[in-house]
Amino acid sequence: MPQYGDAQLVRARTSSPDQHLDAVTHSLAWAQESADRGDYADAVGWLQAVEATGDQLSPAHKIKHQAWQAAVAHGSA
Repeated sequence: MPQYGDAQLVRARTSSPDQHLDAVTHSLAWAQESADRGDYADAVGWLQAVEATGDQLSPAHKIKHQAWQAAVAHGSA
């Protein structure tokens, strides 16, 4: 089992929230990129991945989520 000094332990604990934020930020960007190229099913998937982490979508992303789901339902993707 690895041994951590105090500085390493602090760094290990603080990197997790930063990594989480980076992952969410990238997922939202990938959702937009997917929608921009007309792949609304993929865009919805990226938003669902964010929600699966326990995070809530912003009001703007909730609107996009609904619009992209509607596009998928109507065969736009």
